[in-house]
Amino acid sequence: MTAFRGALIVLLLAASAAQAASCRDEVGEAEARRYVRQCLLVSPATHPPCNEANPCAVIRDEIARGCRFIADADRAAPPAFCQRYLRTPSPR
Repeated sequence: MTAFRGALIVLLLAASAAQAASCRDEVGEAEARRYVRQCLLVSPATHPPCNEANPCAVIRDEIARGCRFIADADRAAPPAFCQRYLRTPSPR
């Protein structure tokens, strides 16, 4: 029964993500492109979700994760736009 619940939850999450508006639809093309550029600058992922077709929340979460990664690595100062994301507490 637990496996069934888990599968059901995954299906429901996938369905809701499929119905979510694209970032471009949420905030317009210029703002969505700005998020994508920032995301690509800081994301440590090999296949980051930095795409205007994704919801803005997904892109902003990846920006925040990348900014925290850079700040925690102490190798270089994060880009200036990271200050906004570093002030926001981690969702975990």
